[in-house]
Amino acid sequence: MNAALQSPCTTPPFAGRGYRLMQTGFWSLFALMVTVTLISGPPAIAFDADAPATAEALRRAFAALQPLMWLQNVAMTLCGILATHRLHLLSLRHRWDLSPLKRLVPVVMLTCVAFAAVISVFINALRWCFARMGIGAEVAGRGLLIELISTGAVALFLLGMWAALYYACQAFTRLHQIEVASLRHAAAIKEARLQTIATQLNPHFLFNSLNTLRALIDENPEQARDAVTRLSLVLRASLTSSDHKLIPLRDELIAVDALLGLELARYGDRLQVERHVGTGCEKALVPPLLLVTLVENAVKHGVAAKLGPGFLSYEASLDSGALKLVVKNSGTLVENWQDKGGIGLSHTRERLTLLFGSAATMTLSQTAGGVEASVHLPQSQQP
Repeated sequence: MNAALQSPCTTPPFAGRGYRLMQTGFWSLFALMVTVTLISGPPAIAFDADAPATAEALRRAFAALQPLMWLQNVAMTLCGILATHRLHLLSLRHRWDLSPLKRLVPVVMLTCVAFAAVISVFINALRWCFARMGIGAEVAGRGLLIELISTGAVALFLLGMWAALYYACQAFTRLHQIEVASLRHAAAIKEARLQTIATQLNPHFLFNSLNTLRALIDENPEQARDAVTRLSLVLRASLTSSDHKLIPLRDELIAVDALLGLELARYGDRLQVERHVGTGCEKALVPPLLLVTLVENAVKHGVAAKLGPGFLSYEASLDSGALKLVVKNSGTLVENWQDKGGIGLSHTRERLTLLFGSAATMTLSQTAGGVEASVHLPQSQQP
């Protein structure tokens, strides 16, 4: 849970493999475009308006400039890689990715302008050196200021495009980190809540069971020993309920039978129990203590709440890929039962929502024979 709560701002979001892929892809694309342009040469339509002699002279001039253009663009690519990597390092050192946009844009633009100026001076110095060696001497006579501005504008355009892509990737990666951290935090809270409510057993049941044991010790020691065994099974189910989100129904039925054994020892002939488990249901998965809680609640409100005999029945069946659990008792559904607090039904509804969302349902209704609690659990969808 500590990892889930850790702030996503502690680590730069775009400083590893993603950055290397972007850097390689951007400058490889630029180098590819330049290569295709230089190899293909100017399109034929560019000379259609010129006389044949003029067009031929222009083609020869372009061919003579190609070595210099190759050198310039190789230098532009290498300088661009170095400048953008330096920009990346500055961003990491000063954590520009955490700056607001109105502060980030001026800082990055000024940095790009400074790098573009340095690149322009370097490339033009390189061009002058090659012109002295006879390579590209045809352009050596151009105005130095024009060459500096034009080369700097190209460098600034490339650096600006790279910076826009880089910080867009930073922003998207940051949003993804925040979303993942939020989901992990929510999952940790959900897991903690599940572990809290899954192990809660009605304390009244425990007190009543101990009182029953106390009475049986003198009246029927053998039955008291059996009751202790049943109570240990129920408590074991309660203590281990947070170990698994879902368990087979057959394991849940062991705890249910143990609980009903204790209740029968307490109420005797006042409690009539019926059970029906359909074929294949014992392998179905249920949240731990789900049926135990429904049965305990049915005993509490169906038998203990009134004088005289009462009945309780529970059944399990498979219906269209869902497990249906129905618990009936001879009680009466109180008015505004939804607003009644307590560990029983309110926690059951909450557990089902946390585990299955809207895929699982629980209803409580008054029927002609008493109160019926019905739960539908999906079996194909695992939480």
